[in-house]
Amino acid sequence: MLKRYHSYEELSSIMGYSKVVLNRYIKGHVLPASERADEIIVIAKRNLNVEQLVKDQLVFFRGYFDTTMLLGNTSLLKLVAQYVADNFKDAGITKIGVVAPEGLPMGVHLATELGVDIAIAKRTRDLGVREFVKVHYPQESTGELLSLNLPKGLLTLDDRVLIIEDSCRTGTTLKMMYELVKKSMAKVGGIFILAGIGDKWKPSMKKFSDEVGEKNTYIFCELPIDSE
Repeated sequence: MLKRYHSYEELSSIMGYSKVVLNRYIKGHVLPASERADEIIVIAKRNLNVEQLVKDQLVFFRGYFDTTMLLGNTSLLKLVAQYVADNFKDAGITKIGVVAPEGLPMGVHLATELGVDIAIAKRTRDLGVREFVKVHYPQESTGELLSLNLPKGLLTLDDRVLIIEDSCRTGTTLKMMYELVKKSMAKVGGIFILAGIGDKWKPSMKKFSDEVGEKNTYIFCELPIDSE
């Protein structure tokens, strides 16, 4: 990831290794020893502003933001997933809870890092599924009734679920997913928001933080409503 933003000369200065050695590592011609690899990871994390990289991938327009570029950047999502997985490594997470389609890219990377499966909620119902756990919630701006549907049996009493939101503006989807997990008789083990915009979602997040613990709520980056 650092190579995308720095020349080999700059990387050599940052890492303390020659350009030739770094070139071999980056292209996979030579693999560093375990201790050196750990050292490189520490240096890379210290010099890589991942939060800013995430913000740079968001496209703003009239108070809204488009996450298409961010969710398509698999290298960046994989890096973010490593940070998030480290935060939740002791939370006993057994499932990732996401809303399709927007939650899937981040969810897949994080599930891979944690070695768990994904429970996918949808706004529509698949014809091949006979039973669903479902929740409904009114949308503040339009008054329309929003729905989320989760195939029955995806979550059980033994599950501790990490709920993922790729972007959070009002907190409505977050509240619906939280309720879905509860209705499925599973436990909410944590909540992760990749990008939060404005302040409307924060009261809900504060409530959830009080319930699951501050360490088990992770907001990767926040942006003001007028970001452009």
